[in-house]
Amino acid sequence: DRVAADLRRLRRRVIASLIVRDATGACGLPEVVATTTALAELAVQRAIAVHARELAEVHGVPTNEVGEPQDLLVIGMGKLGGGELNVSSDIDLIFVYDEDGETRPLPGGGDIRPLSNHEFFTRLGRRVIPAISDVTADGYVFRVDMRLRPNGDAGPLAVSSAMLEEYLMVQGREWERFAWLKGRVVSAPVFASPGQFDRQAGSIFAVVRPFVFRKYLDFGAINALRELHGLIRAESSRRNAGSEERADNVKLGRGGI
Repeated sequence: DRVAADLRRLRRRVIASLIVRDATGACGLPEVVATTTALAELAVQRAIAVHARELAEVHGVPTNEVGEPQDLLVIGMGKLGGGELNVSSDIDLIFVYDEDGETRPLPGGGDIRPLSNHEFFTRLGRRVIPAISDVTADGYVFRVDMRLRPNGDAGPLAVSSAMLEEYLMVQGREWERFAWLKGRVVSAPVFASPGQFDRQAGSIFAVVRPFVFRKYLDFGAINALRELHGLIRAESSRRNAGSEERADNVKLGRGGI
């Protein structure tokens, strides 16, 4: 509860600072998006660290078959992945872990109620999301969107690298190939060493890379990209037309009509 409150108060201070700096011309768009992105990464990392350690006290540390600690790898997609968050953006996340296994006691710890890695990381995800997105007396940190994960809202909250690979190879759609271009790990080590964490992250992107970048020239992907680009341009035109219509209505209203 305390880290959730602290993150919300930090957001207010950061956003207020950015508003003042932007309004007075002391900073430009690059500083706004870089600072907002850094705030989102910090929020994700702190929420995971606190809740993962609390869960580990009861259920132990998630490990693979040889006892190597496993961490939750949070993939930032969209504007978060591209380092382009603005002050009103939500954050698109995917929760992944490298290997299946079971939790083991903390060093020097007592009895635990063991869980599978999948269950541990699912429970962790269910704690992390509200820690960032719930609206409390202190506000919220960021709205969290999990719909880019495999199978969207119908899919599991956290997936292993094997589950991710099967989904991408069997069901992955063209737009997901484009979305993963911006995907990157925004979390940090909790149980694993930095080297272990980097290897786990590398394992995830070893699965994603062949899905995004096909071995041979893919004319279907080129056509899909063209169609997606057309949809984006059409949606942009529709929104611009709506904005102009609202502006005209405001002018008419001021004119007393």
